[in-house]
Formats: sequence, structure tokens, C-alpha cells
Amino acid sequence: MNNRELENMALELGFARAYFVAPPCYGAEVAEHTRDEHIIFDASGLPYDTACLLVWAYAPYPAGERIPPYYVNSNLSYHAAVALAKSLEAAGVCVRRAELPVKSLLYDNRIAVPLKSSLAAIPPFGTRFAVQSLLIASDENNRFAPESYSVESPDYCRACRRCESACPACAIHDGEMHVTECMRYYMDGADYPDWVYEKQTTHIGCEVCQQVCPYNAHLPVVEPSQEIREAFGLARLAAGDTKAARLIVGKNMTGRGKLQKEALNFISRDGGAE
Repeated sequence: MNNRELENMALELGFARAYFVAPPCYGAEVAEHTRDEHIIFDASGLPYDTACLLVWAYAPYPAGERIPPYYVNSNLSYHAAVALAKSLEAAGVCVRRAELPVKSLLYDNRIAVPLKSSLAAIPPFGTRFAVQSLLIASDENNRFAPESYSVESPDYCRACRRCESACPACAIHDGEMHVTECMRYYMDGADYPDWVYEKQTTHIGCEVCQQVCPYNAHLPVVEPSQEIREAFGLARLAAGDTKAARLIVGKNMTGRGKLQKEALNFISRDGGAE
């Protein structure tokens, strides 16, 4: 097997593109003291010679929609990556799913451009993508290798202030994102500061900067499916029936009553009929 054959398998599972880059190296000292499968060792450790970045592109939902398209699609990409890894293993490929510094790899290999919103843009996907990563190793039957890329993209950020003006938390200013001022910074737990509940527009995270970004202007807008709409019905979530929604966006993002609290907040704050 080679790069193109692996990419074709990824495309069949729903990925939009596969990029092949050199894995990051954390050095011998880290390798010696950290024996964890999610860490990439130096040449004296694990034999992986190529990192595969699997890009799952998606279409945004209409502005004002409370359902987060990123987390819906991130969860889909996770399951597709698991299926791909299993298929590669069955085909005799030495492969491992791994948590890699994806943004750094995208920037360093000229696959994506950094934006002042702290997001990355990959033409033609804009910022609307999720990335899953694999480590793969070459042997006598499988030949993988890093490739060279050169992103070509207009520089909208230099003169554009749309995300700065639209950010509900005013976290983007002076030409950059101030992470601790962004509401997403406080949304990993189940309870948010009051000001986050006051400004929150979508479940789990915030997508306002993506909605106004020129890098996404060419992307078609799609409606959530009826299944997704029913799962995220505010009355249903507020009553504690969150199982279907958690399956759609991933259980690790929605524990400890998170979706129920958000639904109660939306109803209370926005005066919903529920």
C-alpha cells in the first residue's frame, strides 16, 4: 500500500483529503521518560515514519442555529478514522491513531494558513473541517512517505475585521485571539461562568467567527437533518433526554448534564415557548 491507496480508502469513508507529513519529534529525553502510545518518539523509539492528517470537510448550518456543526462532524470523523485504522491493520499496515499537534503540522507543512481568530483555513475547505491523525510505518509491503505542500490562499485577515466585530465575547482584538477572553475557553466543563451563559449562541462552543469569515464565504449552507433537530430539541434536552444528542456530538463533550443546562439557559434567556 502507498499514500494514494490509503487516501482512496479515506475518501470512501467520507474524508475530503489526506495529507502525508513527517511526524513531529519530541526528542530522546521525552521518549525515554514518557512511554505513552500517544507520544511520538525519536528515531530510536517507535518506527512510524509518516503522519497522515485526515481532513473531514463539512458545510455550515444557517446562522442562528443552536446545533454545532463542527462537533457533529468531528464525531463523524472520529468514527471514520477508527474504521480506517481497523481496515489498514487488516491489510497489514502498521498504523496507530494518535493525538498530534495538528495545527502546527498544518502550518509547518504549508497546508493551512493561521487566522487572527486562532482558527486554521485550508483552501477549499475554509475553516470548516475536522482533522483526525494517524501514524503509519513503511515496511517491505507498504511504502508511505511525507509529501510537500504549498498552500495558495488570499490574505483576508490583514485588512478584515469581521471576526473582531462579531465576536460575542470581544476576544479578538489587536490583531489576534486572546484565548482566556474567548467563551470556548470556559466551556470544557459542565458549568460556565454567568457571562458565558449570557453570550452563548450554540451548544458546546461558539461558531460566530466562522460564520462571518471570508474564507468560508464560498461554502454552501445546509440545514441539520430532522434526526439532529429532534435530538437537539430544547424541550427534550431541558427535560434531561440528552442521549440522542450526545451520540451525535460525542459523549466526551457533553457529560455531567451539560446539554440540559445549556437548553435551560437558552429557554430562560431567549424566552422560548418551551
